[in-house]
Amino acid sequence: MYLAVRTDGSNSIRSILVRAPNWIGDAVLCLPAIEALQSAYPQSEITVLAKPWVGPVFLNNPFVKGIIYYDSLEKHGGIIGKWRLIKDIRGCHFDMAVLFQNAFEAALIIFLAGIPQRIGYSMDLRGVFLTQPIKLTPDIKRTHQVFYYLNIMTAGSGDRGQWTGDKIRPKLYLTDKEKEYAKRILKSKGVAENNIIIGVAPGASYGPAKRWMTDRFREVAKRFIRNYGAKIIVFGGKDDSGICKSVLNDSEGLNLAGKIDLRESIALMHKCNLFITNDSGPMHIAAALGIPTVAIFGSTDPSLTGSIGDKVVVIKKGIECSPCFERVCKYGHYNCFKMIAVDDVYEASIRLIKEFANA
Repeated sequence: MYLAVRTDGSNSIRSILVRAPNWIGDAVLCLPAIEALQSAYPQSEITVLAKPWVGPVFLNNPFVKGIIYYDSLEKHGGIIGKWRLIKDIRGCHFDMAVLFQNAFEAALIIFLAGIPQRIGYSMDLRGVFLTQPIKLTPDIKRTHQVFYYLNIMTAGSGDRGQWTGDKIRPKLYLTDKEKEYAKRILKSKGVAENNIIIGVAPGASYGPAKRWMTDRFREVAKRFIRNYGAKIIVFGGKDDSGICKSVLNDSEGLNLAGKIDLRESIALMHKCNLFITNDSGPMHIAAALGIPTVAIFGSTDPSLTGSIGDKVVVIKKGIECSPCFERVCKYGHYNCFKMIAVDDVYEASIRLIKEFANA
């Protein structure tokens, strides 16, 4: 595969900075591109520049040497904070920077940090700061997000080369300590090794147009409890705590929304036999862990942002106004979700768990 970032002087590239996307799901989807970058420069070390809430996605990744946390709210806030970040990056003497984050600011920072080679999409007038700007064509905009990032490596040629099949499935890596943590927590909550564990992620920080009805999540969970004696774990951030509480009360399972950090969530997701979720960060995490996943889509398009893998089932109703990519339904009816019945999700879940989890 021809890589845009490969040059005649590729052997001189020893240190690469990757600017990660700012959303957890997008960060997961850029992982195959990081692997491609390491494949192109096996002698180099890759460091990821990421927001604090995204950085943990890259921990323990064999293709990532280190993480620089870009704390734009505190340490790196304001002009003084930005210069502090630029100084820190400059001190690392990176040979190349690859931008998976599309903001003007991302290109400006690596330009001011003096990184010799700077690669990314040319948009929002930031091309002047890039040594290898890549044109964002309509075809690229319509491709899946995994290939959107891989395309930066292929100079917009669309040549996917060896990056097919399992190569394009994002992967997350857990330490033995993290796995032991998950076992310990589940044991302390009375979850046995032979229990069926169903993970549920009813939230989506993007907005209500990406959230299936809470009462329907609850009914699916109750069916698994009633019919299989399943243990339910509800995942989400602090902003999802109300939604998650509505899905499950303490007597029915574990509501972990806002109670554990991202790495702890990943470790516990790894123990699930099945994951039921909206189009969200947890959806991509579950799929990257190889967990059978039922993904419910409303305003968004699974051909662009769906999880990749043979253990993923997408549930989406084809209606005229979807995908609209709106955060809130502009018509107020949310028919893209109302048309998805409890039976649709429950029956898809049963098929998937029987196929892959031996339930």
